[in-house]
Amino acid sequence: MKTVAAELAFFLRGQARKNLKLLIVYCCFLFTLVLVYAMVFRHLMWYLEGREYSIIAGIYWTITVMTTLGFGDITFHSEPGYIFAALVTISGVIFLLILLPFGMISLFIAPWIEERIRYRPPPELPDTMRGHVLIFGIDAVTRALMRKMQGRRMPFVVVASNHDEAFALESQGLRVLYGIPTDSAFLSSARVAQARYIISNLSDPETINLCLTARTMCETPIGVIAEEPEHVELLRLAGANQAIPLSRILGRYLATRATTRGAKAHVLDSFGKLLIAEIPLYGTPFAGRTLEQIRLRQLTNLAVIGLWERGVFSIPRRDSVLSETALMVLAGTQEQLVALEGLIGENAREDLVFVLGHGRIGCAAASYLDSLGVPFVLVDQQENPHCDEHSAIVGDATSRALLWKSGIARARGLIVTTNDDNSNIFMTLAARHSNPHIRIVARANREENVDQLYAAGADFVVSNASVGANILTNVLENKESIYLSEGMGVFRRRLPPNLVGMRLNQAHIRRETGCSVVAIESSESEEPLVMPPPETVLVAGSDLILIGSPEQEEDFNRTYR
Repeated sequence: MKTVAAELAFFLRGQARKNLKLLIVYCCFLFTLVLVYAMVFRHLMWYLEGREYSIIAGIYWTITVMTTLGFGDITFHSEPGYIFAALVTISGVIFLLILLPFGMISLFIAPWIEERIRYRPPPELPDTMRGHVLIFGIDAVTRALMRKMQGRRMPFVVVASNHDEAFALESQGLRVLYGIPTDSAFLSSARVAQARYIISNLSDPETINLCLTARTMCETPIGVIAEEPEHVELLRLAGANQAIPLSRILGRYLATRATTRGAKAHVLDSFGKLLIAEIPLYGTPFAGRTLEQIRLRQLTNLAVIGLWERGVFSIPRRDSVLSETALMVLAGTQEQLVALEGLIGENAREDLVFVLGHGRIGCAAASYLDSLGVPFVLVDQQENPHCDEHSAIVGDATSRALLWKSGIARARGLIVTTNDDNSNIFMTLAARHSNPHIRIVARANREENVDQLYAAGADFVVSNASVGANILTNVLENKESIYLSEGMGVFRRRLPPNLVGMRLNQAHIRRETGCSVVAIESSESEEPLVMPPPETVLVAGSDLILIGSPEQEEDFNRTYR
């Protein structure tokens, strides 16, 4: 649906921009005319009738007379005053009631209506178009992806099969093609064979049709988001190079962060042998102590690369106190994480996770918890007809009585994953108030609600749009990257040539970009150098593994192009 902002954008295009300047000049003329009339009103009232009025009263009288409202609370009682009032009324009718509406219609409304009638979305791209990304299906994920691509100056074209949708997208400054995605003639006009990638976020049947059609024409790589995880294999058979089961991935993200099991269960991802893991400090012997006191590096060789606390990420120092509400982000090998788990001594059977919401994502989170052997309780207002694996407690998850009866007081983790952000915020706040130490992971359906969920007490917020856009961006750029939580990620970059031979402290990477180097991979060594010391010499051909926000990642890309 076209937004008001998108409609207003047309007033600033082409001839309308020049017309807007005329309107501003005309409004300035009207403002000046009102001021002049107000001052003449004060003068006549004082010299003809001996009554004194303020300039505000003069403006008030002028406006009521020019607009023919005529309240009658302030009137002249002399013939010159009557003549002046008549002059003001006639000029008001001409300038306010005739010329202004006529100008608005002729200069803005009529061109807008004419453009809507004459608008014809472009049906094809120029023959010279190469290396573009074709995007089929617009939602929060693809919009977030487009923002990332614009930041990277990566050319893309949005395909719309609806006339009004094409009109709305183009008014937002996007390059749009109008046509049927599964029509081979249209795909040919979209230069599909010359495209860098095809991204589809349509329904699974439409996506399969698109893949089969595109594969009869070219070998352009295709990346798709699968509505149902069980359709991934079919999508690949149809020709998709990358089929992303987003609901399953989101469920896994939520489940991984909700369970308070040991560090081995919290491996987020890996760069070769280097594993990135996380561990909650609550209930561990580390809580309340400093990084120097726990001697984690000496006992396990693990490096603490960051601390998360309610959505705030920080790089720890030796004297940093480890709050029991925080979470440590670690870098190391599998053997080192196993050693850490031995120090903590937690067991999966000690865990209990509540999952509020039994849709696709909630079901995927429950399945992942089940695979880890972590006990869980599902709560939803109704049964999920598409899930045969799990049974849910049917009821209102915002009811404190229902949750207490279900045993939430014993829970160590909570996943809030309904389709309504208002409910998610309410349940997060209620759960945090009831159990200050429970680990809460919340799903944000809209990116603008991330901060509110953190404010309500969530330890982690996972945004559908951010995760999906991050995965698709990595697919397009063929890059490895880890999504830690909303606003932070770990990514790998080849050492920039202008930094070769420098010491790490001479490169000033953190000062220039805000990113922190957590490890260096070199062809000369099988093991990555985790948390390299400042005097480390940067060798050509090395890979830097960095941690930072999306904005800091962009700064790194711009600084070291």
